[in-house]
Amino acid sequence: MRPKKYLAFVLSLLVLVSPILGGSAALASFTDIEYNWARDAILSLDEEGLFGDLWADQFAPSQSVSHEELFTLINRAFALTEEEGESLSAWLGDLLAAHAEGVTRGEFAAALGNVLGLGEHTDAPQGFYPSFADLNQDYPGFIGVELLQRLGLLPTHMLGRFEPYRLITRSEAAYILDQAQQLEKISGTVGEVSEGNRQFTLTPGEGGAELVLRLLGETLYISPGNLTRDIINREEQLEAGHNIRVLARKDQALLISLEEISPAQAVMEGLNNATRALLDVLTPAQINAIIAGDWDLLEEEVSSELYDELVDRGVSPWEADALLKRDWESVRVMLQERLTQEAADYLNVAPELIHAAISQDWQKLLEYAQVELAQRLLTSDWLRDATTNN
Repeated sequence: MRPKKYLAFVLSLLVLVSPILGGSAALASFTDIEYNWARDAILSLDEEGLFGDLWADQFAPSQSVSHEELFTLINRAFALTEEEGESLSAWLGDLLAAHAEGVTRGEFAAALGNVLGLGEHTDAPQGFYPSFADLNQDYPGFIGVELLQRLGLLPTHMLGRFEPYRLITRSEAAYILDQAQQLEKISGTVGEVSEGNRQFTLTPGEGGAELVLRLLGETLYISPGNLTRDIINREEQLEAGHNIRVLARKDQALLISLEEISPAQAVMEGLNNATRALLDVLTPAQINAIIAGDWDLLEEEVSSELYDELVDRGVSPWEADALLKRDWESVRVMLQERLTQEAADYLNVAPELIHAAISQDWQKLLEYAQVELAQRLLTSDWLRDATTNN
């Protein structure tokens, strides 16, 4: 009797623990990661199903990641549509030359930074200094690498030197992706901005409870066509009523993306883009000489070079001529016209509406806004459906 009772006890125990053992076996599907430094991250992503149909039995943690595997992982991790995945692949191919043997660290950082909120931004904001001894701002994927560093996603062995042209291993890719998955992704409307622009409240779009988030000196702020840093000292960057997307860790806002843009912001960003060409072309001495009208210092040859360079950078010939002749009134008028048209094209509204806003002609602005609203209503699907049903 005792052997039978003992056997029954063993069978009962196996029945009780088999779900637990089965679950552990399902998570530990790879036989070669037991002592790997990124084991927890690999298991976490495997549980989410990111590695399905890619690798089985063996993970090969030291091997590189192919470009096809990279986009499969990112598409699954961030639920990208087929069109979004193809767009990301094309953008990355234009930005960085693909390594024949696999994905480099720089390529991986650029692709991940893109989907985390950078989009197609590649220019570092003013005052942005490299965190790595072997990475300069002229590297096309510089801002993507810096984003991962500032979000705290990189493993410790990448600190100090990033080696952007080195192939990324599966362990490194899994660790960074897992860290990115742990960031909170919140969309909502900004409420009160307080404590000297160091703290703000956010009401999530899904109707959740109001959150209080802190801003850091290294917080990155992205608005359409613009990327800035250190928004603590830029009170105009974050205002009540803004619809934003936030990447946060605990109560710290690490990356803020503005989801909509006002006409005033469009005008200001257009102004920044128009003047950036001058700052890139002119030396401080040349700028001072132009302001002072000291053409003897510039000499005719230098002025001619400046004219050609400005035109090559997209400044119209008459704008360049007015700038070099210090015809500030003409510059103001032409710049206003350029900004009006750029803002109108961006916002898809009549140029007259933007011009009224810039000129602060509020009566005309109201009239043009009413006309714009009426035109959109008359051409809307809603009105067409209503008239069809009647």
